[in-house]
Amino acid sequence: MNSINIKPLLCAIITFIVITALTSCSLSTKGTVAITNPIRTLENMTSGEQEKLKTSDTPKVIAIAQLSNSTTSIETSSLLRGILQSHLSNKNFQLVHTKEVDLKNPENKLSPQQLAQTLGVDAVVVGEVIEYERFYAGIYAHIKLGVDIQLISKEGKVLWHKKEIITSRAGGLSTSPWGILLNAALAAQHLKDNNLFAAADELGRSIAKEFPEPAGYNGKILPTIDMVIHDGSNKWLKYNDNLAVAIKGQAGLRAILDIEGIGSFDLKEQGSGIYKSDIIVDKRWNGEQKIITGKLIDGTGQITQMISTTGLVNFDNTNPTNVEQLKVDFATIDEVKLSWKNNNQEQVEYKVIMTSPQNNLAKTTNITKDTNITLPGNFAAFTTLTFTVITLDQAENESAKTVISTKVYPIKLSKTNTLSSRLSGSYQGTNVLSKENSPYIITSNTAFTEDSTLIIEPDVKVKFKKGANIAVQGSAYFWGKTKLSSTSIIFESESKLSPAKKLLTLDSSQTIEINGLQLKNSGVGIEIKSGSPRFEHLYSDNAKYTALTISGHANVKISNCQFNGSSTSAIVLSGRSRLSLDDCSFINNQPFHIQNSSVFPVIAKDVTFDKSTKISVLGALETN
Repeated sequence: MNSINIKPLLCAIITFIVITALTSCSLSTKGTVAITNPIRTLENMTSGEQEKLKTSDTPKVIAIAQLSNSTTSIETSSLLRGILQSHLSNKNFQLVHTKEVDLKNPENKLSPQQLAQTLGVDAVVVGEVIEYERFYAGIYAHIKLGVDIQLISKEGKVLWHKKEIITSRAGGLSTSPWGILLNAALAAQHLKDNNLFAAADELGRSIAKEFPEPAGYNGKILPTIDMVIHDGSNKWLKYNDNLAVAIKGQAGLRAILDIEGIGSFDLKEQGSGIYKSDIIVDKRWNGEQKIITGKLIDGTGQITQMISTTGLVNFDNTNPTNVEQLKVDFATIDEVKLSWKNNNQEQVEYKVIMTSPQNNLAKTTNITKDTNITLPGNFAAFTTLTFTVITLDQAENESAKTVISTKVYPIKLSKTNTLSSRLSGSYQGTNVLSKENSPYIITSNTAFTEDSTLIIEPDVKVKFKKGANIAVQGSAYFWGKTKLSSTSIIFESESKLSPAKKLLTLDSSQTIEINGLQLKNSGVGIEIKSGSPRFEHLYSDNAKYTALTISGHANVKISNCQFNGSSTSAIVLSGRSRLSLDDCSFINNQPFHIQNSSVFPVIAKDVTFDKSTKISVLGALETN
């Protein structure tokens, strides 16, 4: 039997499987593959040979302007600029940091000569991202990235020019401690593509290698640094926060990380050439856009330094300004609106905590950037809500609490004034007779003027001294309970033997809605001179004279009412007044239940009159 050599066949099968797997992968320009061992190809696109820059012409102080971008990748230009800043930071010239450049040229409108003069530098690096291609297919990815860089003197002369493209190919997943921290650092930068970062880093490293620099100290070979990273970019750090930092470079050296204006920190080598540390933020640290610089020091004291490629760091341990002028614009059963003064601090938010007794003091929290907030809900009328508003800065430091409480009403009311228990004189604005301050004593005539609103809450009792009454000339809302058997707002004379002549006078063309009012032991319960007041669940017991007198052009509607025991008719109409009754009963009134001398008939629907009078209605009556 002939033996078969299976090695060539096995190799062919494996090759076919790999090719099939690669070709069957869906191709995409999306996705991320973390770099393990990338393969990179550099393409030098410089046309012709460049004349080497003379030492005397080499600038000693330079700055990097914002890079323009003709590709579809928005983040590439700022990323590459930061990486160039990092790799050029350990050259012999003095390099102005990009944050200083942007302060002087925020809109990037200055020419290289203007920018150089503004910054006081010898030359400016300008450039454009000219190439971006991204490929992703399952386990393989590559990014092609190109840039056109020029070094322009303060006189406008092009000192150096390079056009270069890099193709970075990679596959696999990174699970090393360095890779994990790099992922965290890039996430803090809001950079989602590690391959883009690796390609930009390699391109920046290549450009920096050929970049002209002044002559420096010619001693031993300096320590080498590949990269300095941290996870604090685009964050605001405060007391006890953790800042993870690392330096990748030559092994076996002393590693130091310097935070601008804060201090220096030793890093521990946790793998060959990988120096790491977790720095706990001190409560004394404050300041924004702090530069992170990594340093490696060899045994002879030589130092190499590199600015971190992963951005600037912000620290904030100062509490923001307290919320001022907090007010409730309105609080209804459907929504509550709060507003407060703008403290003119940038980048602050507000935490609004609402406490409600409805759900056993349940708390809800909302965050807003505005100086007002509207909170929707299903709130119970006349319950009290408490709001706490706290300022939050970017580091989530909190101001002191500012607290306000409000009562929920069925309609929108603002700037309410809860009145004390004894009333007399004249009142303007929105005034509330609250259950908490009940009973109220009307000591003398009390008027609520045309520019006022009178609010009476459920379960309020109002007692009138002899000769005292309430006159409403503005708007009014009486919110009693709606059950006939349990009216909850009571108006009564303080003395049963000497009742008040008139309890309530309505003389207003504005909205008047009275719900759940009981009149006890009055002379005249309510005098209506004008307007169109609406009554629901109105009771009158034992009026010495009349429960209601209606005159002038008043147009009154009453539903669900009961009038009992009036001595000179329950209701008396005159002039051109109108009255509509719905679902009402009249009991034991003398000599008539209704006395109507108006030119208009009383409109009655579902109204009952007992037989205590010989004539129930004196005057015109229409029944439906």
